[in-house]
Amino acid sequence: MDELFGPFGEIRRLRRMMRGCQPMERMGVAEEAREPLTDIMDEGEDLVALMELPGVNKDEIKVSTTTDMLKVRVDKKEEKEESDENYCYRERRYDGYYRALSLPSEVIPDKVKASYKNGVLEVRMKKKVKSEGGKAIKIE
Repeated sequence: MDELFGPFGEIRRLRRMMRGCQPMERMGVAEEAREPLTDIMDEGEDLVALMELPGVNKDEIKVSTTTDMLKVRVDKKEEKEESDENYCYRERRYDGYYRALSLPSEVIPDKVKASYKNGVLEVRMKKKVKSEGGKAIKIE
């Protein structure tokens, strides 16, 4: 109990919040939220992110992207209740996953596809094509 409310509990909470240079919006995520193991691969025209999210239903996963960031959030709420003639047992639990990643290349948010199978989320993101030379200008 002292670990949660003692002087070092706050430091541990801040350290977890700042791990991986997460944006400040992380403060709105439950402290129990874990960071899923993640791989990002560059496959030419696409960036592909693979995240391990075991024990999650597809409808609990929220994925969002901007041109330079991928965010994945899972909110899980569980309630368990057992009762008998002589006792009542009730347990509530909240946990989930959260990860915000800066992407190595800019992507097109409208061309992102995600699939979930066997506890692994795959997010495919089309990279923006960088124009090399620009436009030639005729001198008058």
